[in-house]
This record gives sequence, C-alpha cells and structure tokens, in this order.
Amino acid sequence: MPDANGPVRLARLNSLTPAHFWALVVFPPGWQRLRAGHYSVDEDFLLLQGELTINGVQWCAQEHGFVPANTLRDQTQSLRGCVACARFYGRPQWHTGSAEMDPVASVRHSLAWSAIEPVDLLGNGRAHLVFEFDGASNGVLPQATLAALRARGAELDAFDLTTRLEAASLVGDANTETNFYWAHWPSPH
Repeated sequence: MPDANGPVRLARLNSLTPAHFWALVVFPPGWQRLRAGHYSVDEDFLLLQGELTINGVQWCAQEHGFVPANTLRDQTQSLRGCVACARFYGRPQWHTGSAEMDPVASVRHSLAWSAIEPVDLLGNGRAHLVFEFDGASNGVLPQATLAALRARGAELDAFDLTTRLEAASLVGDANTETNFYWAHWPSPH
C-alpha cells in the first residue's frame, strides 16, 4: 500500500460490478500511512475486526465507513491492526497530497451493523441495511435472506462473515458472527 510504513495482506474478491475493486484487507498492528493523500474514487468498507482511524474518525468491528473520492486522508492508522472488507467504486489509485477538487461529501461513520434494526427486503427476508449509494445497497444479510434473494434471480456480491481467511488469528480477535453475509446488491427502483 503506497505511502505506508509496511505492507498489508490483501485478497481480491470477485465482484459482479467489473469496475469495482472489492477486497479483504488485513492491516498489521502499528500500520499507518506516512504521508497524506487521496483516492480519486469513492470507497466504502465494513470493518470486520480491530480498529481503523482516518482523519481522526475511528471505526471498530462491525462498523461501516464511507470515504468520498478526493477526500484528503490524513492520520490514517491501525494501532492494534484490523481486517476490512473494502469496495472501491473504480480503480483504487493512490495520490499523495490533496486533490485539485474537494469531495462532495465528508467521511461517513455508521453504527455497528448489529445495532441497526433489520428491514424487510420486499418479502425476501430481513437485512441490516447499512449504506445506500450509487443505486446499490450494502448490508448484512442472514443466510436465509441471501438464499431467498438468489432463488428469485437477484445478483449480488456477498462475503461470508464466518470465512475470514484466518483473519482472526492475524489480529488476535476470534469473535466471529455466524451465518451472516456482507452484501452489495442493486437497490429496488
């Protein structure tokens, strides 16, 4: 990862939206960016374990973040290490320094997904709807809702929150949720 004090572990995830870059990222304890910079595309992420700080905002496990394109990222670090499922809405190219244009929105911090009241997905089951952006929904679905949506032909990206590529042992937190998926699907019109 550019401008950082050390490497991260990254596993690229398959996405139904080819222009998106979707990945599972493991940041080791003490990781930080040494210089401020920005991406020219939007990013949202679900923190699975640990903690992550960007611009003085700290996320903890189960919390969602959104960083708009061209947002200057300063003081980006993870003191204890973390695991995140991140989606970039385009090619994630890092640019050192501030952007020529200001972001249209500020960094967003959402509650832990488990604290968000589930909603009905048009008779397909319930989901913790965390974030809606660019015509798509992001949320945490139980296995039954995921199966119902797929049975009705819905196309969605889904990451099994119980399959963490041994991430728990990498950051020392073995607290896992069972039978839930972090998912991205087209919002109903």
